Formats: sequence, structure tokens, C-alpha cells
Amino acid sequence: MKPDTDSHTDQIVRALEKDILFGRRLPGDRVNERSLAERFGVSRTPVREALQRLATSGLVVLKGRQGACVARLSVPDLLDAFYVVAELEALAARQAARRIQPEQRRKLEVSHDDRSAMAKNDNPEGFYEANLRFHDGIIEASYNRVLQEQLRSIRLLTSPYRRCVTYQPGRMEASVDEHKTVMDAIFHGDSEQAYEFMLHHVNLLGDGLNDLLHYLSISGRMEMVSGWR
Repeated sequence: MKPDTDSHTDQIVRALEKDILFGRRLPGDRVNERSLAERFGVSRTPVREALQRLATSGLVVLKGRQGACVARLSVPDLLDAFYVVAELEALAARQAARRIQPEQRRKLEVSHDDRSAMAKNDNPEGFYEANLRFHDGIIEASYNRVLQEQLRSIRLLTSPYRRCVTYQPGRMEASVDEHKTVMDAIFHGDSEQAYEFMLHHVNLLGDGLNDLLHYLSISGRMEMVSGWR
């Protein structure tokens, strides 16, 4: 593959990941090769390479002549994915409590203040973006490159569902309080408390997952979960 094709492929991969992260492409949505080629002004070769890479990471499903679509998680896989994300982000919080630097502390405070303002203004889109910055800040402050790489792909898998949680009544306000406890534990260097608070915050097993499925049902988005009847 030529270097310019590599560059185009990387660009398309990053753009599609961002589309999924911010809910512009939902689980089950088709991904059209021709539209992507026109969007980026390229041939279909880098588009196909990008889709192959995304399929390898589990974000896209290739269906032969039917094309490609954004991957949908089954309910069991959704449970497992949230469990893994919760454990990994809790580990990131634990290590951040020991390794965070002054500039990262300031970034966390800013993103937390942004989230609080968005919650008060009932702005779920702005809240979700500030929420991503808060979690990214903790993961960065862990200084664990292997952990960061593992979290990158699985967070993309769960991001459409986590984004939906933002719209549940009262969820933004509750999340602000939960983040405050995580942040305070990190700032005080209490690694075990940081771990436990983050684990509780991210983990959507039990009633939390029931609430999510209920929201998807009433909002007409159950097609985001595969195999649902």
C-alpha cells in the first residue's frame, strides 16, 4: 500500500471512530463505501482498508455484498463489555491517584466544572463531551500505555450505550456527584477509594443495565442491541 493510501486509511478510521463515539453512527447503522469515498475524496481502496481495520477491532461488521454496518452488542456482550470497561477504568483511576501531575489535575477540574454547568443547563450533548474529557483525563493520568490501548477499543464499543445513559432522567446530576468522589479520591492519593468509586460509577450491571434497556425501548432504539426480541 502506498504511503498516501495509508494516510487516507488512518484518516477514515479516525473519522469513523469519532462518528461512533459521538453518536453520529449508531449500532446497526450501515456504512456505505461510496459515500465514504466521496466524503474523503478518495478511491474505495482506503475505505475498504479502513473498514477492515475497524472490523478487526470489532467496531464494524462486514457482511459481504450487503456491505458493512456498525457493530451491535448482544445483551450478554453488553453486560460483559461494561464489566470490562468498569474494571479497566477503575484500574486507571487507581494508578492516576498515584501518578497524576499538576496540569492533569487542572484539566480534570475544568472538565468536571464543565460537566456541572452542562447538567444545570440540561445540555446532554455538551455534558457527554465534557464527560469524555473527564474520563480521558483520568486514563491519561494513569501513565499506563498498555491500559490506554486496551481501553481505547472497548470504550468505543460501549460509547453509544454510555451516551444513551446521559439522557436518562436524573443521570447527569447523579454522574456529577459520582465524578466528584472519584476526583477527590485521586487528588488525595487514595488509590483504593479511587478504584472503588470509579468501578461503581461505570458499572451498569443489574438495575443500571435494566434502566438502559428500558430507555432504549421507550426511545425506539432497541435495534442498537442485537438479538433483541
